[in-house]
Amino acid sequence: MNIVGEYTYNKKALKHSAFIELDNDKHQITLHVNDEVKTYLYQDIHLSKPLGTLPDSIYFSDGGCFTCDKEQHLRNKLVLKKGKLHFGVIHFLERYKMASLYLLACIIPMVYLFFQFFLPSMASIIAKETPVRIQMHLGQETLVLLDESVLEPSKLPLKKQQKLKALFERITPQEFNNYDLKPRLIFRDYPKQANALTLTDGTIIITDELVNLIEDENELVSVLLHEMGHHYHHHIMNSLVSSSSLKFVSMWILRKSSGIEDILLNSGNQLMTLSYSRDMELEADQFAIEYMLKQERPLEMMESIFIKLANISPEMKSKLLSTHPLWKERLNAIDASKPYSQDKKH
Repeated sequence: MNIVGEYTYNKKALKHSAFIELDNDKHQITLHVNDEVKTYLYQDIHLSKPLGTLPDSIYFSDGGCFTCDKEQHLRNKLVLKKGKLHFGVIHFLERYKMASLYLLACIIPMVYLFFQFFLPSMASIIAKETPVRIQMHLGQETLVLLDESVLEPSKLPLKKQQKLKALFERITPQEFNNYDLKPRLIFRDYPKQANALTLTDGTIIITDELVNLIEDENELVSVLLHEMGHHYHHHIMNSLVSSSSLKFVSMWILRKSSGIEDILLNSGNQLMTLSYSRDMELEADQFAIEYMLKQERPLEMMESIFIKLANISPEMKSKLLSTHPLWKERLNAIDASKPYSQDKKH
């Protein structure tokens, strides 16, 4: 059977009229071009993958290329020695439209469930199983990077810092007594940025601007308890793992713990660009609310500082230092947790 088309020589752009003869019994193809006759075994040729309406092409071992229109049905006439031809994805979708729709209908919900539930669950497990030494290394590395890039030494008076650290020790929940990485408080200056953040080793950084924004001790307590909530629930590690979830999860499933550790140990700079998810923020809020109530501190002060931060948050430039979206939703959760709100329900 003959198929008419065009032939281009190796590394040449000029096209020549040509035709090929297929011999499926001997598994060979004969090319006729410019009074030349060349014979090739099927195993020495390569057939292009089907791509929409583009012509089919055969690539020969000497670099030449034969091309013909789809109407020639080259793909159906050519029976390679290895058996059935390999169809490309686009070709499959075009040829089996209904089957493709059913396949997509099954794949889409599976992909959604995979990313919505499976990956976050696995990321949480990996975060909790991360060795203490790695979390400590990451925390230290991130602090160095922050100090070298955006943070400056605190300008708060030493007595003020000591007073606030004493407060920090008093409000730290007993749950942290058995923690290998206990929360610790440090101060840094970040001009015109009032915020707080937690590192993987439990270090909580409070900026001078935030301290200056505080008008009541309980405002600061609510912020500190919120940051402790991030540490208690491993949110920063969880965010780091989630940012490369497919890579981490595959290594965790294959038990390649050394590969996970290598990636984590070199992720300090990545931590500077992470942000917490909505659920993480709300979970840290609930931690703060719980211990504000246990310590008999007014939740109005938590609302007060959140409103202040919400008013200035659009001015923040650093992702790591501006990870508090959904202020209205968070304020509503605080309001619903107030003792008087609970009394009204009864």
